[in-house]
Amino acid sequence: MKELIADVEKLLKRERKLIEIENLPVVIIGDIHGDYLSLESILNNLKDEIIVFLGDYADRGPSPIEVYERIFELKLSHPERIFILRGNHEAPNLFPFHPHDLPWHLKYKYGDSWIELYQSLLKVYNEMPIAAIVKDFALLLHGGISPNIDVNSLRNPNMEVLEIVLWSDPSDEVRGFIPSHRGAGVIFGPDVSLRILNEIGVNYLIRSHQAVKYGYRWNHNMKVLTIFSSKNVYNLISGAYARIMYDGIKIITF
Repeated sequence: MKELIADVEKLLKRERKLIEIENLPVVIIGDIHGDYLSLESILNNLKDEIIVFLGDYADRGPSPIEVYERIFELKLSHPERIFILRGNHEAPNLFPFHPHDLPWHLKYKYGDSWIELYQSLLKVYNEMPIAAIVKDFALLLHGGISPNIDVNSLRNPNMEVLEIVLWSDPSDEVRGFIPSHRGAGVIFGPDVSLRILNEIGVNYLIRSHQAVKYGYRWNHNMKVLTIFSSKNVYNLISGAYARIMYDGIKIITF
């Protein structure tokens, strides 16, 4: 595990904070939260597509270490088509949250060396990209946006931008944005989505961050799509992932 983490950190250091994707199809996988069974059920149905993970790989589920091993091995094997974005659960030292049970799993499996592994993972988190743009189509990130988000801020994020991207949520009932009940990030309305997507030159925002009953949900006049892929941890009716194709977005539930 130690060598795997170190190799991924070296690889991510060479990536930009904003990934720019021009080729299709692109598969988008939402929160996993240690749900290795859901992760494998998705990967078993994929071939050689570009894959973008939207963050939140550990905590809550029973198999965070196995999830990290699988995703990191994929990244190392296919660095040009596997992208692992940062979620709010990849920033525990910046924006604390609960539950954060990854340290317990590391200690249970690795004993006294867990602290070194955990600190190594924190370094990996800092190198993860925070967003991806599928050219002329969609902005991909973990949480959300605000009026201050643009391409330059995604390429060179400060703490304010990082908090917005990792912690924010859409609402159809809000105009502009308001503070989030989460204690970090904002709740943003359809007017914000329309403005930012137009400025970036894409049609959709695809994000994760919220457990939704059927694994996906549309907001903001079908401009914002939430994808949640951890079916088992939250006992959802279904998990979901999305595939961006030349003729649009296909949502696959399982």
